[in-house]
Amino acid sequence: HIAAFAPKFVHRDDVPADLIENERRIAEETAREEGKPEASLTKIVEGRVTGFVKEVSLLEQAFAKDAKKTVKQILDEAGTAVKAFHRFRVGQ
Repeated sequence: HIAAFAPKFVHRDDVPADLIENERRIAEETAREEGKPEASLTKIVEGRVTGFVKEVSLLEQAFAKDAKKTVKQILDEAGTAVKAFHRFRVGQ
């Protein structure tokens, strides 16, 4: 799963606040450029930030073999946990 989906962090709490704030700023700028209504901006931005966090956090990602479950759910069912990981890519 880690090789295929390239998460950067184990848990959502591991994602640095400055990275989340940067993503929030980008999401807001993008939503404004797309002409989204001001009243909906907060909800749109939070949705995009949540999606970003799910993308970069291993435990929040949809499991590769069963997208209806997260990696965390699969690990909980197996009675195991991930504390850390290292991902290597050819050429690194």
